[in-house]
Amino acid sequence: MAVDAINSHVRYVDNNYDPYNLTTQDFLKIYLKMLELQDPTEPLKVEDMIQQNYLLQQISFLTNLEETLQNLLNAQKLSYITQASFLIGKNVVFQADTVTDPSADYVLLSPQDYTNVEVSVINNATGEVVKSYTTDLVKGINPLQLDDLPAGEYRVTVSRDGQTLNDVILGIEGTVQYVSLSGDEPVLGLPFGEKPLKDVVYIST
Repeated sequence: MAVDAINSHVRYVDNNYDPYNLTTQDFLKIYLKMLELQDPTEPLKVEDMIQQNYLLQQISFLTNLEETLQNLLNAQKLSYITQASFLIGKNVVFQADTVTDPSADYVLLSPQDYTNVEVSVINNATGEVVKSYTTDLVKGINPLQLDDLPAGEYRVTVSRDGQTLNDVILGIEGTVQYVSLSGDEPVLGLPFGEKPLKDVVYIST
């Protein structure tokens, strides 16, 4: 309780000073002050001085290590931005679960060529097939025909000879306009908003 009473009256000239976050320089000043104020009749033992010196070296090492790691992290962020900047002006595709804006550029990503596949566009709210057409798919990007569809949410199925082609996925395509960081993660600016770089599933050549 006596300690608490003393602490309650302590005031620091620098409001930003944190007595529990000592730097190496702070520790060295305290250490030198201890040597200056020590009792000449009972000087610090050699063992204690060695131990304190070792502790000082450890603190210095950890401080330098923290600075090094922070510099590496900053360099990594810069590397992410530099690499992602090469995508500016290119078309990229992100996987989509449903069509939420029929006016956007939705595509079908196919791992191989398919002939005579049936594409069905289904209203998510009613379960009604609002559009269906037969087409051939090439390996890579295939435009999805969503002309004249009203606003709403739709799911898309692709089948051939009555079998669903699960390896054909729905995607949304856009041109990268800029690159930025969200926390430590690079994001791409596109006409339909920002998307994480890690979610890109296809880059147009």
